[in-house]
Amino acid sequence: MFTARRRVNVAIAILLTIGGAVSLSACSVNPLEAIVEKASGGAIDVGGKSIPDGFPSEVPVIAGDVIFGISVADGENRSFNVTIAAGAESPLDFIETQFTDAGYESQAQASGSEGAGTVIFSNDLWNAVVVVAQSDDGYTANYTVTPIGE
Repeated sequence: MFTARRRVNVAIAILLTIGGAVSLSACSVNPLEAIVEKASGGAIDVGGKSIPDGFPSEVPVIAGDVIFGISVADGENRSFNVTIAAGAESPLDFIETQFTDAGYESQAQASGSEGAGTVIFSNDLWNAVVVVAQSDDGYTANYTVTPIGE
């Protein structure tokens, strides 16, 4: 039987897996909603092509079309994953500036080729992993946002 903490960890792992796949493929994963709901104990909001309800306003997000949005868990354990079509130019530097200006500290950075990369940010309330990937249609920015645990 899952404990509440383990269920949240499973939910976060699901968010990362689905968000990463969506970020790279730009596909809808709504057919997987039933599987994800079962694994998360039903505490899931597959927002589809919108930022999920309750997404923290203090987390900066680049402007663009939302490709996919999801949240998992309830209350203060709620985590989010959002993928945004970011345009033809890499948004990585701009995203770093957004987070720094919002008071986040950069915890780690890994740059890829041609403007792709991953950056991890945190503040007193949130951890955010931002993955910028390039596809034939331009760049996507995938945000996985989890609360800071006590």
